[in-house]
Amino acid sequence: MKDKDRSSSDAKDVVVNNSDLEQSTIANFFEAHGVSRSYKKNEFIFRDEEESQEIYLVKVGLVKISQFAQEGQSITLFLRNAGEVFGAAEVLTGQKRQRYARCILDSQVLALPAPHFLSLIQSQPDVLYALTVSNARRLLHTQRYVETLISRPVAWRLAQFLIQLGIRKDNETHVALPLSHEETSYIIGCSRQTVTETLNRWREQGLIHYEKKHVIIYDVEHFLAHL
Repeated sequence: MKDKDRSSSDAKDVVVNNSDLEQSTIANFFEAHGVSRSYKKNEFIFRDEEESQEIYLVKVGLVKISQFAQEGQSITLFLRNAGEVFGAAEVLTGQKRQRYARCILDSQVLALPAPHFLSLIQSQPDVLYALTVSNARRLLHTQRYVETLISRPVAWRLAQFLIQLGIRKDNETHVALPLSHEETSYIIGCSRQTVTETLNRWREQGLIHYEKKHVIIYDVEHFLAHL
């Protein structure tokens, strides 16, 4: 049993190390060939229906990838944090932008012109491999996310969303909420009112400290046990 546990632990270490290597390879690639650009909060990086001319990596900040529903409201589909690539799908498939990218915080990105990117990755198989694996991880994450939307209650989905955004400090998890309650509701699949009521209930139960756009989860394990 100990050998089995050790093998499982070793496998997890390999996965973590490989993930770090892939991220480092991609980041170094963009640092070497990309152009640095700064954007203010709420500024668009690209809009839907524009020509797909560049691929981006978030260096600092937070970017949301969104689209407009038929009713006209904006629906946030993905968040891209520091170290993550976005805007590649349309470039690789030769399509116009299907969604728009907008900064939630003041952000700095590294931009690579599409023709230059396509030329470079053909001569750098390590970068192509790292991007392929990164996209595979993202696909698996999306599959788990869809499963969560279908099978898990709203409270659990909101809790996992906060934990994902949070920074661990000793036993506490500090979350700077960059999104409105309405935008958060689109991501986790519920109403804005449900997000507000759930946060207020957790605060009344003493599970979190919550004011405006900042949440502190006092003890994650205790918090999850009381969902």
